[in-house]
Amino acid sequence: MGRCIKLVFGSLSFIVALIAIGIGYLKLDRISRQKLFASVMYTMSDPNNTRIMNLRCNELLKHSTVKGHVLEIGAGTGINFPCLHNNTNIESYTGLEPNIHMHSYFYKFIQQWDIPYEIRLSNNSATDMHHIEANSVYTIIMTFVLCSVPDPLPEKVLLEAHRILKPGGTFIFLEHIAANSETSPFAYGFQKAIEPIWSIAGDGCQFKPMTNYFDAAKNVYSKVDYEYIDLPVPLFMVKYGVKGKLVK
Repeated sequence: MGRCIKLVFGSLSFIVALIAIGIGYLKLDRISRQKLFASVMYTMSDPNNTRIMNLRCNELLKHSTVKGHVLEIGAGTGINFPCLHNNTNIESYTGLEPNIHMHSYFYKFIQQWDIPYEIRLSNNSATDMHHIEANSVYTIIMTFVLCSVPDPLPEKVLLEAHRILKPGGTFIFLEHIAANSETSPFAYGFQKAIEPIWSIAGDGCQFKPMTNYFDAAKNVYSKVDYEYIDLPVPLFMVKYGVKGKLVK
């Protein structure tokens, strides 16, 4: 019996050590971290996940809302294209995705549709969109991106977005956020406990309140509208979310 217990604990210790070594390697090697993150995101990009796609397509990215020249910040694997591919109100699409290892997955994912408008993908950052003219974009999309943008850069992203939006243009967003420390102390504590590892595996993603960025944007945008939601995801620590829009 004692030998079995030692064997079990020895095996667990070995596994934990391997995980620690792997995490340490990813922390030091940015390229490997980005490659792994891109691969995991592509594996998780399931257009048949009806609950999350209903949120994306029927609540956030309705055809009547997304129109004109469209810019997506954090295009990722192209997971929003089940909502966009047949939208006849879109004139063109530009995706910003700094992780170049995502690009091949993006094109592989969207090739399943015959998309009628022009598509461009760039690895430029949303903090400096000098290559995009002011007042030239009608719709900006951003889903699950700001968690990976370190402070104070989110404010810069929102200011740049305001610059390139046409008057009356809309910035649509969906983000997962930190749990409320007062109403959900266990979830908040768990998020903070795993955050050092989570940020490495998630290529910089952190659990943040997020709404402070949008509240600050009220000084710039003509309308700021958001609501807290429960995200339809299996992991309890990422179910806390916010969705909304900013209008120039």
